[in-house]
Amino acid sequence: MLFAFSVLVAGVLANKASNLMIDRAVERRDGDKHAAKTAKKLTTYIIYPLTAILALGVFGLPLSHLGTALGLIGLGISFALRDVIANFFSGILIMINKPFKINDQIEFEGLAGTVKDINIMATDVKTYDGRKIIVPNSKLYNDTVINNTAYDERRFDVLVGIGYEENIEKAKELALEALNDSEKVSKEHDVMVLVSDLNDSSVDLTLRGWTKPSRANLLGATSEVTQRVKEYYDEEGIDIPYPIRTVFMEDEN
Repeated sequence: MLFAFSVLVAGVLANKASNLMIDRAVERRDGDKHAAKTAKKLTTYIIYPLTAILALGVFGLPLSHLGTALGLIGLGISFALRDVIANFFSGILIMINKPFKINDQIEFEGLAGTVKDINIMATDVKTYDGRKIIVPNSKLYNDTVINNTAYDERRFDVLVGIGYEENIEKAKELALEALNDSEKVSKEHDVMVLVSDLNDSSVDLTLRGWTKPSRANLLGATSEVTQRVKEYYDEEGIDIPYPIRTVFMEDEN
């Protein structure tokens, strides 16, 4: 009895020692704290069952019989909990491979938001309108995920239409000024203005620039450029037309 108790105490101490080594390794390598949390859970799931098996062996239960029984039970549990197991290992792979991290802004299955927490089974995402989405890790690891903040800067486009009678080169010049004068537009990349389409009532220009990748910066840069190009066009008398439709009415008489 005393020996069995000693085995249990040794298992608890082994788990604590394992957690301590994980913390030191993460601190030494400046690693991810969430990955350390996951590693601790994984070692706990391994150490405690092994401790229980050894303790039962001390009481005289043949380890071979116990191993067979545990194997059959494990097979049944793994089949019943295959989705849970898939989420568990997907969570580990997400923390190891880091396709995204805490505070990254991602898109998946038509949804978008900021990663707030990466747990062993699921990832918490806060949408831009303040809702919380709990996403199974297997879905995020196996399906396509767009990480909008993976790189330092991100491109954006602003579409502006001018009248057919306007000078396109002058309009492009003013649009370039609007891009270059905007504080939120990065100076690390060349800005561009392209003639992108000939619509029914306008010649469409696409203003292209780069900014910091967060949604707030993207919206801010787009808004600033749109406002500036409108002001510059108004100063120079360049028309931004409304859609126009001409209807011919036949006189029945």
